[in-house]
Amino acid sequence: MSLSVPIDTTDLAVTPLFKYFTRENVNASEREGHAVMETFVGVEVRIGGSKLYSPVFPADAQWMRDGHRIVTYAERWPEQYKAFMEGNQQMASGTPLENLSGQGITPSQLSLCRALKIYSIEGLASLEGQNLRSLGMHANVLKQMATEYLRSRQSGASVAEIDAMKAEIAALKAIIAIPEKEATPKEIDEALRKADLDFEAMADDDLKEWIAQKSGAGKPRGNPSHETLVSMAKELAA
Repeated sequence: MSLSVPIDTTDLAVTPLFKYFTRENVNASEREGHAVMETFVGVEVRIGGSKLYSPVFPADAQWMRDGHRIVTYAERWPEQYKAFMEGNQQMASGTPLENLSGQGITPSQLSLCRALKIYSIEGLASLEGQNLRSLGMHANVLKQMATEYLRSRQSGASVAEIDAMKAEIAALKAIIAIPEKEATPKEIDEALRKADLDFEAMADDDLKEWIAQKSGAGKPRGNPSHETLVSMAKELAA
């Protein structure tokens, strides 16, 4: 029997990872007079753009109700749960970020997205507010890349183009495997620093903002070319 589970658009930026966790069995500890630990299957819910917040829930805990029936977290994400129980690699849903290469995404920007738990183009395009701002000066340009990619994919592509796109996504599917460990705050800061130094990919407005922040002399005046802005930024970075 299928469940009529509503899907919030914020789910696009949410990635589940099922794994084993350890917790104390409080009742057993009180009975035995010492800490009694137990292992359980849980899901670590990774939220794109969030540096620290990744809540953990038991796989069999209630996520929501569908009428009188309890829907568990395992049922919320059945494909990832099945992969975990069968010992297979868990995959994030959506289109790999590598498909944005045609829009100009750089290796350092890819690393930044992954460090911030953003694993798909759909997840990147759905980011808003603080989670989007966590990308720093890359936020607007990266979201624009993702939005334009999704828009172009939906706007009258031919059957041949759609088939080619599906083949490309299938070939890249392994790249969207969910990493076992999350990036630490220090690793996130380092990924952001490296992306900030990747000036060629930055929009002119972002370059001007970066130059103003680093120089303390305000934004460059007039309408300098992209090459000039990149050169100014590199001089400041050096």
